[in-house]
Amino acid sequence: MKQCPHMELEQKPSFFEQLIQASRKLELDHEGATTSAPESAAVVRAATAGFLEGYVAYNHINLETAVNSYMETIRRYVRDIKAFLATGKYPLEIDPKQWDIGRTDYDLFLILTILVTPHRCAIMEEISKVFPQGRCLVIGVGSGVELGFINAPNGGDSYDLYINGYARQAFPQWSFHEEWYRPSDRRYSAVYAIELIEHLSEPYAFIADCHKSLAPGGLLVATTASDVPQFDHRYNFVSDEDFEDRVRALGFELELKRPIPHDYPRTDIKARNAFYVFRRNV
Repeated sequence: MKQCPHMELEQKPSFFEQLIQASRKLELDHEGATTSAPESAAVVRAATAGFLEGYVAYNHINLETAVNSYMETIRRYVRDIKAFLATGKYPLEIDPKQWDIGRTDYDLFLILTILVTPHRCAIMEEISKVFPQGRCLVIGVGSGVELGFINAPNGGDSYDLYINGYARQAFPQWSFHEEWYRPSDRRYSAVYAIELIEHLSEPYAFIADCHKSLAPGGLLVATTASDVPQFDHRYNFVSDEDFEDRVRALGFELELKRPIPHDYPRTDIKARNAFYVFRRNV
């Protein structure tokens, strides 16, 4: 039969749609995460799927590589959870010589977990609700995906020890610095430290540096992690009250807090993040 010239061509499935067709694990995780999710979560996941599309194309990552990378990272995390249940210790406490995960594997995991877990998506939702007035600083830019949810039309400065080239391409309005962040004379309207401070051995020294980097009245947008035994986590924020008191003592006022629980089926771990917005005292 001759095709009608006005007939629309069938749209090729997105990379993420192909992933959940190729992996039953990803399909089930996505189904569980999106059931009864709010519209704001759907917006975040659509933007993340678009970022993933560009990321894998830029980095020449095929479907099989992405599935294998995700599954290997999940298997490692399950081992870390089992060890935490048995010992109450994080992997770095048990063995400080943890083998490194490849940065592309880590990036893929961070991107995909926004799509298939409720807690990672919720963090991005909360980021999108913050509206700073002026230039922003992001420390620990990761894959770059979170930059798409920060309300900074004119960009700002972003720091990490490794920054994938796709982040630079996707967000040309941002200045990227592949180095440790050190405070300078520059002052920002907001500093973002998302899923970062649990990786640091001295998180409160870091928060003091954030205070130095903020203009009076500026915002510190940060998350903590409690009982999340990831291979590179160093600090367990077991008490929200202690964390909040210590941040106040560094010159901040608490403006917003949202507890974000993790879903660890068949365990009694009460893993969670807390999303915070603090304001620097004038």
